[in-house]
Amino acid sequence: MDHEEDKKKIKKVQWPQWIAGIGVNLLQLQMGLISLWSSPYIAYLTSPESHIPMTMNEASWVVSLLNLGRLIGAISGSVAVNYLGAKTSVFITSLPITLCWLFIIVANRVEWLYVARLLAGISLGKTYSCFSLYLGEIADPSIRGALVALAVSGLSIGNLIMSIMGAYLRMDVSATICLILCIILIIIFIWLPESPHHFVKIKQDSKARTSILWYHRDCDVELELQTLKLFLEKNRSLPFAEIIKEFKIPYIWKAQILVSLLFMYLQICGLNNVLFYMETILRHTKVTVIKPSMIVIIVTATGIAGSMLSMLLIDRFGRRILTIISILAVTISLICLGIQYQLLDAGYNPATLQALPVCSVLLFQIAIYIGLVSIPNTVLGEIFPPHIKCVAGCFASIICAISSFISTSTYQPLINLITEKYLFYVYALLLVTAVPYIYFCMPETKGKSLQEIQEELDGRTKQSVS
Repeated sequence: MDHEEDKKKIKKVQWPQWIAGIGVNLLQLQMGLISLWSSPYIAYLTSPESHIPMTMNEASWVVSLLNLGRLIGAISGSVAVNYLGAKTSVFITSLPITLCWLFIIVANRVEWLYVARLLAGISLGKTYSCFSLYLGEIADPSIRGALVALAVSGLSIGNLIMSIMGAYLRMDVSATICLILCIILIIIFIWLPESPHHFVKIKQDSKARTSILWYHRDCDVELELQTLKLFLEKNRSLPFAEIIKEFKIPYIWKAQILVSLLFMYLQICGLNNVLFYMETILRHTKVTVIKPSMIVIIVTATGIAGSMLSMLLIDRFGRRILTIISILAVTISLICLGIQYQLLDAGYNPATLQALPVCSVLLFQIAIYIGLVSIPNTVLGEIFPPHIKCVAGCFASIICAISSFISTSTYQPLINLITEKYLFYVYALLLVTAVPYIYFCMPETKGKSLQEIQEELDGRTKQSVS
């Protein structure tokens, strides 16, 4: 009987954390919208019907300024987390993307779009510096992975919404809808309290108690507060120069390498390239059974299914096994795409091969969201001490932005050099090298509190030194 009452109590006190997860989901939805925005609208903007005259060179700047802004956002996001707190940083992140949609609505010259995309990139960089840290600080260990997976599912939902709007709505109309969704996001984060971690850090105990009570409801507030104080006291705040010195500690620099490699593998596997060029890939692979633009909509919808699966599985099977499953499935999909191009080059009838590329992109989209998109962000929020997190998040976001820029900028030159079939084989070969590294080096953090994770990792370091 007591066990049943405890179960009900646990369920009851978790709903405020799910509200926070939904709020971050809306932020990620904005990132999904702006990431796919260029796919439908660049084709229109470079056409004779465009209301903004634009050359292909100008269009390439509109696309690439997103990654330049991302570098700026990664650095400023890290500073904001350190001084303003993770929740306030998430709120600030929503402001540049709001201006982005406003500038797209009023745009009558290409310069408006330059500024809009730069602002969107700043929001994108800030997002990956703060959202997983915020959820890591307010979430119960039993649902922390699911909350991050819920948040990341916004990315695939945003991709789907933009692929539909891009096919049927004018640029200013779709931007207006995105702006309204952004205003809802801002209202939610004005209302949500800052995480108790930040209040304890700035020595505002009364506000920390209120925050703990809001996010965890019926918990023992004083016990939670004292536990948090001890945790943050042990992982004290340090000046930036001292924080950099902390990266000499073996488990911290190993954790930074792990997280950075996870983000690099996400970009190396061609996530953005397959997404941005999906319709072109389907046309080149001679898919005619369904209109390629319709397949793109269906495929982006399956990304939502992948996110939901991740949310269900991440706290059951753990981070390590789910990442490996995701990598192997993505590798298979990339090999299948390479095989499709090879069979076409060998003279096989395209009509008999249409299922292969369609199933490949479907598998790619589901698999990428099951693990490779959600787990790097989950791990980022879990394995670093509080005083290291903002700098570690900054480094990871910068590496992700650089990897994304390299991947997207080399896609067409590599196709010209080695053709699509070998390029997809190269992506698959690079990606599969992650499996042994993750199996042997990635710590399993499923169901552990942030304090337990730090104690375990610190214990390993001391044991290895001994």
